[in-house]
Amino acid sequence: MTLFALLAALTTAQATASAPPVVWETPPRIEMPAKALETGVKSGVVVLRCDFTANGIPTNCLIVSETPVGQGFGREALRGVRTGRAQSGQAG
Repeated sequence: MTLFALLAALTTAQATASAPPVVWETPPRIEMPAKALETGVKSGVVVLRCDFTANGIPTNCLIVSETPVGQGFGREALRGVRTGRAQSGQAG
């Protein structure tokens, strides 16, 4: 459930960062960060800014914001987004 919440937050957050929401052909596989699990943090929100190749591969991704800070959500979002593929023609 938490992993889906993180993915949903990632997708929603992208839409609120002045870019349209990304439509995923293959959604990213995002795991709970180990540090968050160790400290009992149940969820987090990450806003990423990425370019996309013509094939929908995310590139040049940057963390715009991360809450809570220091729990590994940003790093996990960067790792996880590389496993996804957006529909062709996406910007985000």
